[in-house]
Amino acid sequence: MRRSLIALLSFAVAAAAAAQTPAPVAAVAVPGAGPIADEAAFAKAPPASVKLFPQVLTTPHGPATPSIGQVTVRAVRNRDHAGFLLEWDDATEDARTAVTAFGDMAAVAFPAQAPGKPLPAPFMGNAGGRVQILQWRADWQTDLVRGPITVAELYPNTYASDYRPEDHLPKAAGDRYRGGVAAGNPMSAVHTSSVQDLMAEGFGSLTPRAKQQAQGHARHDGSGWHVVITRPLAADGDSAPSLAAGTTTQLALAVWDGAKGEVGARKAWAGWIPLEIAR
Repeated sequence: MRRSLIALLSFAVAAAAAAQTPAPVAAVAVPGAGPIADEAAFAKAPPASVKLFPQVLTTPHGPATPSIGQVTVRAVRNRDHAGFLLEWDDATEDARTAVTAFGDMAAVAFPAQAPGKPLPAPFMGNAGGRVQILQWRADWQTDLVRGPITVAELYPNTYASDYRPEDHLPKAAGDRYRGGVAAGNPMSAVHTSSVQDLMAEGFGSLTPRAKQQAQGHARHDGSGWHVVITRPLAADGDSAPSLAAGTTTQLALAVWDGAKGEVGARKAWAGWIPLEIAR
């Protein structure tokens, strides 16, 4: 009963937001192939200004007035990849996660159902309505750029001796001393991308996809973020839909402001927006 009510509310809130849906996002064709990581690739892509709403459907709610109220979206596609450039104002660069601190994040979502079927709820999908979610994380990017942070950096007034088993033992033996790695926790694995490739069918169902195909990169220019997220055009099973040239699908957005305590369900979001992919 509760799941049915949540699904009903999801569609109701999404419908209300749809009344303010912006114009379609046009993914223009660019030359080349492979992952799109360079901002210059978006030079000729028309910008779409998207209004963001507070997440108020499930707890913990986002702030009544999101600190990030708007994001600009550009999209391109080359021979085999699609790319999305998200830009928004945020004066603070929150690039680390700790017990009482959260990193900035952004995500794009796509409906994973077969063409012609009703759209799933833009809030993490719904039972039987799967979505693919590509989430960029500022803390993961920092790890990739400069290496893992130390305890002393996170907590400067704490004495800590960072002993990394992998520095002293063979990998298989060292992993046994790293609980999350030994248990197969995807959040503990060594990250090779700042973007996590996920799928969901409703609240509480968010799951990393078995094949991590998304990549990305971002920069903070002192006044805001410029985040590039890219994935293959081709479908991959039933959790990564096709973004084939000449087709139209939908995308949804979410942005988290770590400095404002936004994490998990505390976020700003935008519901389904038409995504027109050039031939």
